[in-house]
Amino acid sequence: MSEETVKSILEKLDKANVTCIDYAYYIKDNEMFEDSYDYCDEFDKLYDLLIFKMYVKHGIDPYDDNNSFNKFKKENGKWVAEWFNPMELTIKIDDILDGRISTKVVEVLKE
Repeated sequence: MSEETVKSILEKLDKANVTCIDYAYYIKDNEMFEDSYDYCDEFDKLYDLLIFKMYVKHGIDPYDDNNSFNKFKKENGKWVAEWFNPMELTIKIDDILDGRISTKVVEVLKE
């Protein structure tokens, strides 16, 4: 169910030409729309189904200030999850869905 929901949300974003969603902004057709909450529901659902679920599965504290999730974006044609802290950490959404999270990534998120 959750994988179908995630894929449905990503397809919706693709059809709308949205390439990045953060809680308070999104990028559509290479234009940033700030202070817009048009895609908050999608962000929340993706966060719950992907990030929060991954944290619980791997024993990562979702409320730890040392790991701050940032946004979902397209990178080289693939959707990824990107963190603000640890900086530059990105994980392909397909890898999260398939449970392919490396031990090293889990350790970094637990620090």
